[in-house]
Amino acid sequence: MTNYSPTILYIDDESDQRIFLAALLEYRGFHVTTARRALDGLELILTEQFDVVIVDYELPDMTGAQLAQEIRAFEPSARIILFSGRTHLPAGELTYVDVHIVQGSLIDDIFETIRGLLELPAGR
Repeated sequence: MTNYSPTILYIDDESDQRIFLAALLEYRGFHVTTARRALDGLELILTEQFDVVIVDYELPDMTGAQLAQEIRAFEPSARIILFSGRTHLPAGELTYVDVHIVQGSLIDDIFETIRGLLELPAGR
């Protein structure tokens, strides 16, 4: 048995949202690193390995869709979740993301999505 803890990078400029979701993810056994801006997140991706990257759509320095494209440029196999307050985004905005989750979704749905991307067993 291993003590592997999947790593998540969560990029969101809203500190309350960032702190809240990071705490919930850590409670569920994930190791979470956070960033406030897209460029800060990109710097972290260059120096650290993450199992999943969660990006907010509305960031001060670029959209989450643009950030996903940048991430894929040097980490093609990255698993990227895009959080957005919008229920529908144009298909072009979703080209570089694995999953689009609408903010306000049930937290269990978010955990299930992450588990599915990482192919982890239920109940993790």
